[in-house]
Amino acid sequence: MTVKSFALEQNLWCRIENAVKQRLEEKVVDALLQRLAVVPIKSSRATRTLGIYVFTAEEPVCIRLQFAQSTESLQQTLLHEVAHVCDHLSHQPKKVQRRGHGRNWQAWAVALGILPLRCGESAELAQLHRTRLKPVAVCQKCGFVLRRIRRLNRRDDYIHSSCGGRLKTL
Repeated sequence: MTVKSFALEQNLWCRIENAVKQRLEEKVVDALLQRLAVVPIKSSRATRTLGIYVFTAEEPVCIRLQFAQSTESLQQTLLHEVAHVCDHLSHQPKKVQRRGHGRNWQAWAVALGILPLRCGESAELAQLHRTRLKPVAVCQKCGFVLRRIRRLNRRDDYIHSSCGGRLKTL
């Protein structure tokens, strides 16, 4: 799946085209849209982030989306990540230092019709995260059970910050 195919499926491609036409000179619009259209979209297993734009210094690699969210949230996440792609593809080559959610990205977000916010929230994703938590350690002093997605490093000693007891890994 590509940005264009997914955006067409979600009825967002016209919105993306209009934003690019609004922000760029006419002579570079087609080139950016062609590069943007073929950026792959991959599924993400992350439970703390809704989406992420992956890139190298010069080229987009992909957009990873967590599909376990509402349709409206998924559309907002796609547009958020598209703003990152547009910011990346439209920056001047000599400007190596760019801020991820800086002024240029914010201008792209506004042009795409989304709020220029760094983080989004999804009740569905929060629930998914809670279901993936598993017990990894128990406090030997108070009996607190630490739940995480990943296990603790078994070589280290861990202290329960609330009571000062040692955490024993399971």
